[in-house]
Order: sequence, then C-alpha cells, then structure tokens
Amino acid sequence: MKKNYSFFPINSLTLIGILFLFVGCNTNKNTDITFFGGKIKNPQGEYVYFSKDEKVIDSAKLNKENRFSFQLDSIKTGLYSFKHGPEFQYLYLEPQDSLLIYLNTWDFDESLIFSGKGSAENNYLISLWLKQEKNEKNFKYNYRLDEAEFSAIVTKGIQGELDNYNQFIEGMEETPSEFFDKLAKAGIYYPYYFIKERYAYNHKRALKLKKLPTLSNDFYNYRSSVDLNDESLLNYWAYTPYLYAYLWNLAYEMNNNDASKNNIALNYMHVVNDKIHLESFKNELLANSMWKSLSDVYLSDKDFNKIKDCFFKDCSDEQIKNELKKSIQQKEKLKKGDTLPLLIASNFKGEKININTIAKNNSTVIYFWPKDLGNAEMLYKKLNVLKKEYPHIVFIGIERNKNNADWNNFIKTKNLSKNNQFKILKSSEYYTWFDGDMARTIIINDKGNIQNGYLFFNNKSFEKHLKKLKSQ
Repeated sequence: MKKNYSFFPINSLTLIGILFLFVGCNTNKNTDITFFGGKIKNPQGEYVYFSKDEKVIDSAKLNKENRFSFQLDSIKTGLYSFKHGPEFQYLYLEPQDSLLIYLNTWDFDESLIFSGKGSAENNYLISLWLKQEKNEKNFKYNYRLDEAEFSAIVTKGIQGELDNYNQFIEGMEETPSEFFDKLAKAGIYYPYYFIKERYAYNHKRALKLKKLPTLSNDFYNYRSSVDLNDESLLNYWAYTPYLYAYLWNLAYEMNNNDASKNNIALNYMHVVNDKIHLESFKNELLANSMWKSLSDVYLSDKDFNKIKDCFFKDCSDEQIKNELKKSIQQKEKLKKGDTLPLLIASNFKGEKININTIAKNNSTVIYFWPKDLGNAEMLYKKLNVLKKEYPHIVFIGIERNKNNADWNNFIKTKNLSKNNQFKILKSSEYYTWFDGDMARTIIINDKGNIQNGYLFFNNKSFEKHLKKLKSQ
C-alpha cells in the first residue's frame, strides 16, 4: 500500500483549480520540458522568480487568479528555488517533472504543499525542513546536559529521522535519485551536526561556567566525514549553516589553544583560507567576516588592520574588494564620538531638509534603505517592531537608489511616515559618505555623538546599541 505524502491539508476546489492550470499550460509535448506552476493566496507582489544557485533564471507574472507557470527547457536534476515577495523556498527538480504548488503568503512555509510529478520528494523535503527548524528551537533545553547525555539525544534524533526516511523510500513507486538521497541525508545529518557545533558555547552559557567545557576526542568525530567543499550543496538550508558554525568553532578553538590568538575574525579568515577551496564561496566567507568586522566598534585599530590586510590578500574577487574599499573609507569618515556632518536630504515634496536638525537632542537611528527588495521588506518588518519597543528613539529613513516616483510609491505602499523619510541626492556634498545599496545604519546619542557609524540593520549587536541608548 502506497503512502500519501501530501503532509498539509488543502482545499479540494483549490487543488482542482491548480490541476486545471497544469493541464492548460503543460500541453507542450516536448519531453525535455519541465513544468513548475501553482497558485498563491494573498500574493506579496506580481511575480514569482525561479532561481539556481541564487541566480534568477526566469520569472513568471501572476494572472488574475494569482496563478503562475514556468516551462523550463532541458534542466538538470538538482536543487533550485523560487521566490515571491521577501520569501523563498527550495525545489528539487528532475527533467520532465510537472510540479505544482499551493501556498498562502500569510503562513508561507507551513502552508506550502506540492502536487504533481515530483511532489513526493518535495513534500518530504519541506516536511523535514520544518521538523528540523522546530527541533533546533526546542533543543536549547538539552544544552544543560553533559556531553554523553547530549550526544545520546543527538544520535537518537538522527536515527529516528533515518528510520522515517527509509519508510518514505519504501512507500515510493520509484527509487529516488542519488542527488535526492544526498539532499535528504544532508537534511537529516547536518542540522544535528550544527547543534553539536553549538554545544560547547551554549553549555557554558546555560550553566554559567567561566570557561568552555573540555570535550572528549570522540565528540566531534563526525567532522572527518564532512565534505567542506561540496558545491552541489552550497546554499542548501542544512549544509551552509553547518559550515558557518564549524568554521567559527575552529576560529574560537584557535584562541582556546593559544590565548595570543584572540582576534577571532582573523582566526576565522585563516581557517576559511585553509579549509575552503571553492573560490567564490571562500571569497563570500572572507567578505562576510570583513563586513562583520567593519561594524565591530570593540575592535582595536590594530586588530582591524590585521583583518583588513588578510582579507585583501586572500580574497580574489575584485568587485567585492572594491565594495569593501569604499565601505572602509566611509567608516573612517564617521568614527565613534564624532558628530554627524551636515546631512542635507530631500523630503517627499522635493524640499531640502537638514537631517541634523531632526536628530538634535534625540537618540537617533539613521537607516539607509537597501536596494534588494527582499532585504527592504525585512528591514520594514523589523522597523515596525523596533519603533514600538524603543519609542524614545527617532528612526530616520534615507533612500539612495530609487527614482522619485518609485520612492514615493514605496512610502505610500508601506504606509511610512513622510516626516521621517528622505532621499539623499547624488549631487549632495556628502553623498559619497553614504553611497551604497545595503541596510546600513548610523546610531547617534542625544548628545549628537555617533555611537556606531557603520552598523548593518540585521547585525546581532544592533539592538545592543539601541538598549544602550535607552539606558543613557
């Protein structure tokens, strides 16, 4: 008896509608065509984007019924993704699949259901992802356990998921491909490996220990089986976060073994350069550490310069290097304790406004809207939360990239206060100080002194700075 792997309930009339769409759109008899389509409830935009390795391959516009379809010519078996609004999710596709989705953007991942040819594999993978995400949140209660007890729970968890996977395979009509097996196994093992990489730090914090616990040689024995340079898994939800955790762990271990190696970001760059051989990925990791260091106000100039020198020596991507050169120059212009230079911007009427006047005598966060729409959406959502939590802080938004029409439409669509939204013109005297396309912020206290002149909106220490402003 074959099992039904549609894990989420779906209205039967909706499914009939989607199937009708499929029949109507997939009339091409070319056997090389792979079909992907579906219906989106409560859409967050007009388009669905189809990507491979984070690069958009194609886009499809929603019709009046909020349906879309792609006919993909000669694709290879592999991991893909689709994006709608600020959200995205993975797809596993094989040639000649006819995959349909239904989702409600108000509950994006939990509502997502696949049907059609290729749906069993995708429903299994999304179910595994949701389960592992929930497991990671609940696992925090286990960090108080000793090494042996903790490892036993991890081993039991892995075995339970392997049993579920074997049961899934037994219920399929055809044996899954080797690559699907690889994705499934990665989704089972790596989230637990990630949890083990975090054990030492979280155990220390949970028990309020003065130093990290001493672990047996066997605790990390799984590391020898990990391929750190598997290009086919790069950007996969289970694989890449584990790599980050592992590489940072090695950086901290260098410091534990040698107290003089206390520049963790520099340690991390050395580890990346030694362990990662995929050039573009290595460049990305080096850049991530460099961006993080750029926002770290606690780094001494000496340590920052070591990190900077290492980055420019080991990174081979000239575009990334040029972006960081510009950002470093911008950071050096706005140091902690400095006062904000004269910042003239335009309001929605085109009138010139002195931002310094608005910030005067106020704890202020000046934030710059990123160019990427997904990042802008995430900033917008977080901004609404922060405004409620820190009502005494003035939040001032600055646009750098949109034309006037798009900018005004953005303000109107997001229902943003026009009194706190401005646009800095390229003709401005200080435009080069703020030029860019990322969600950068400048934090200023009520005395007018800069507390951090280059901190990203999603940086983990961002709210720590806000709390300091609250206590001043």
